[in-house]
Amino acid sequence: MMDTVTPRELARLFDSTHQLLNLYYQKRKWSQIYPLLSNLAERYYLVYQTYPKSLQAQLNLYVAAHGYTTNLVVNQCVIACIMCHSLNYNKAVSEQIISCCLANYLCVQSQSNKLASGQTLTEQDKKLWHCRHQLAVKLLHAAGPNTVSIQHLLARLNKYKQALLSAPKVMIYDGATTLVALANIIAMNTTYRESGGHISVHKALADIYLRTPNEFAQNAIKAFIAHIGPYIPASEVKYAEQTLIYLTTDEQHRHILIDVSQPEKIRWHRFKAPLSIIDKQRVCNDSRLLYTVWFSENINFVLPPPANQRRQQQYLTLISELKIAKEYSYRALDKLLSPYPELIHQLTHAVKPYNKEHQRAKDLRHCLSMVGYDNAPAIIQKVLFQRLVATTSHPLYPHIAKRLENIVRIIQALFKHSPIQQFEQVTLPLYAYVLYLCENQATSLSRKTVFEHSEEHTVSPPLACLFGINTLDLAPLSEYLTQLIGDNPWTQHLLNSEQLKKQQLQQNEKLWIAVKLFSYYVFQPKAMFSSWQENIIAETLTTVGWQSKADFYSYLRTCEFADNF
Repeated sequence: MMDTVTPRELARLFDSTHQLLNLYYQKRKWSQIYPLLSNLAERYYLVYQTYPKSLQAQLNLYVAAHGYTTNLVVNQCVIACIMCHSLNYNKAVSEQIISCCLANYLCVQSQSNKLASGQTLTEQDKKLWHCRHQLAVKLLHAAGPNTVSIQHLLARLNKYKQALLSAPKVMIYDGATTLVALANIIAMNTTYRESGGHISVHKALADIYLRTPNEFAQNAIKAFIAHIGPYIPASEVKYAEQTLIYLTTDEQHRHILIDVSQPEKIRWHRFKAPLSIIDKQRVCNDSRLLYTVWFSENINFVLPPPANQRRQQQYLTLISELKIAKEYSYRALDKLLSPYPELIHQLTHAVKPYNKEHQRAKDLRHCLSMVGYDNAPAIIQKVLFQRLVATTSHPLYPHIAKRLENIVRIIQALFKHSPIQQFEQVTLPLYAYVLYLCENQATSLSRKTVFEHSEEHTVSPPLACLFGINTLDLAPLSEYLTQLIGDNPWTQHLLNSEQLKKQQLQQNEKLWIAVKLFSYYVFQPKAMFSSWQENIIAETLTTVGWQSKADFYSYLRTCEFADNF
């Protein structure tokens, strides 16, 4: 972790990136690859959080001392930083994506340099180039289990690059790999080459936006452009017969530009006028422009917090204020919810199951009259959790949201004949659990459904298996759920279901295990359950009023599950 960011630290990013790419040619130093990769990804992330313009400027500046491939990888990492920030991804996800960008050319620096200069590759070069990602995966695999997520991204990278540029549409699902592929395509099109042919960042973004059929990539490009704006730092500007360098635009919409034509002095300019810019990457040897000027007090670089962060914190506070067992009046609930009209609007739809016509409510008072004050806290909390999940930023968000929605529908189906239990109250710990995974296990989430058939299991696998995570430290999860939603009795039942041996389970803990098993049935119909799992299924279905497993499974087949497969 860096204490402060300085011009020297910015220059060290280039040096360290160059050093990383050279390690492949020094076999005795291969053990250093992952520590350097991990540290370097964090440094890129932290520099961008504190001085974003300093990295954005590198898209216009080519450092000749480091050669083509180092500049290409730096550009790809900068593009990844911009995309991750514009999409509000957290530190762990951002560093995972940056790490994959750093590993992209890990084994082929010399071959990449040859291609850029128009040289012909030897047969050995061609073979190495073709297998570059497999080689990088092998190197990372030797570094240990911490690199598994990066290995998975690299293994898919070529396929994703082809899919982004192909028509007709090829279905690709992993957002993180899509962003790495997108960053690579843009960097290859924009990095300076002596032979020419490179284009500006905005043109590269426009070209890929029009060409790709992938909606996720198109949304990422739109977020990228909205974040950087129309002018990229370090662009050249022709103004009054002189060449100036654009730095940024201040809060008064004045453009800040500098004249670096004199080596001994920088001249500063501020004015309002449309700019005619040249923003293709160019060779630069001026250390002031490469590194120093971006740390000037004349420029305010503070990035605003992500737009969804403040609202998320408000929702979490509201959840802590709403207690399941507390008696509420209309006035008390109105006072709590009136600052959040979007919650009241969603609540009018959430109460549909509570009337025979399945109609939405008119307003908050109508909602409460339909569901009753006893049921209201759980329904309001459910809406709050739905909003929290909706404001979660993750490359796999569509999959996570659909899977969560489907598990909630399974719980609702399970309680169809059991009016004693309010199904919304049961689902609340599930929402909190998924929020925990998004916040604390972001790089481990995947589209996989981890399932192992075993009679020997004495403790049920965690619910996280339904989101691709097969091992989970339960201590921080327990602390998180207890703090956020500990007043809900179903929270402890869920935690116990993942910690107690099967002989110690109570009925409501078995119910949570049954929910997981029914989810496996929906997501993996060919999954075979052990005898003790089948016993839990039968016992749970009888408890909640179903005549048989066949009846329940038949009903599940009539449910409208979101497309999740």
